[in-house]
Amino acid sequence: MDVRREVLRNVILCQALAPLGKKHGGKRWGQQPQLGPKLEYVLVAGVNCGWQFYDLADRVIQAGRQPDCIFDLAYDAQLESTRNRLGGKVNYGPISMLIPLVTAQLLDYLETGAFENVESILERTGEVLRRTTPRDVEALERFIHLGYDVAARNRARTGRAMSSNRPVIKGRYATVWEACQDYQHMYTVREMTAGYPYSQQVYRFLLHNVETGLLAAIELIYQFLVPEVGRPDVVADLIVVGLYLLLAKHPEGVLFV
Repeated sequence: MDVRREVLRNVILCQALAPLGKKHGGKRWGQQPQLGPKLEYVLVAGVNCGWQFYDLADRVIQAGRQPDCIFDLAYDAQLESTRNRLGGKVNYGPISMLIPLVTAQLLDYLETGAFENVESILERTGEVLRRTTPRDVEALERFIHLGYDVAARNRARTGRAMSSNRPVIKGRYATVWEACQDYQHMYTVREMTAGYPYSQQVYRFLLHNVETGLLAAIELIYQFLVPEVGRPDVVADLIVVGLYLLLAKHPEGVLFV
């Protein structure tokens, strides 16, 4: 198995499958029907950004360790995700969460030869964030600011105002882990620094509901997590990551019955 190709496949699949839950599939993903990105925006964005994760896997394998910078590929992935579509930063959350997760997966593979040990992968994610460098912090800032630019263009088209206040983290923090400590009010940041607890919850729920159908399970997750998390768009992002973990755990398993 070429692990780089496996990462590419799984990144594309998890983003393409997530919005197909029975109730919301084909309408608007992660929001009420009149809100949120169109299904085609999510699909196009997910396919567009897949190759940056292939490049990430290749970079880790070639280095034989965590590279000096990984978050530059988050910027590249988001930039590519806007090709051939309108809409905003529809996969900003999944990209930011998958970069350290995939890096942890590849590091686990280099050390153990295993590619599907979800628990071991999740245990490594915090260390990945701690081992990032000032280059990562700079790249993360560029990624964040690009997200503002993408959102601003979309809001200008629809006549909505966009805040001009952008976080400045370059030069203030030595690692992404340090930067994350000051942004714990953000759901995706808390998810990463806490070891992906909600993503793991999604993964386990999907794992135990394969026989009754993953798309139906996705809709159930949406229903029980939105009241707890309070943000439909965040739940949509968590479902993407949970699906990635499921695909990683069962590369050859029959997941659609």
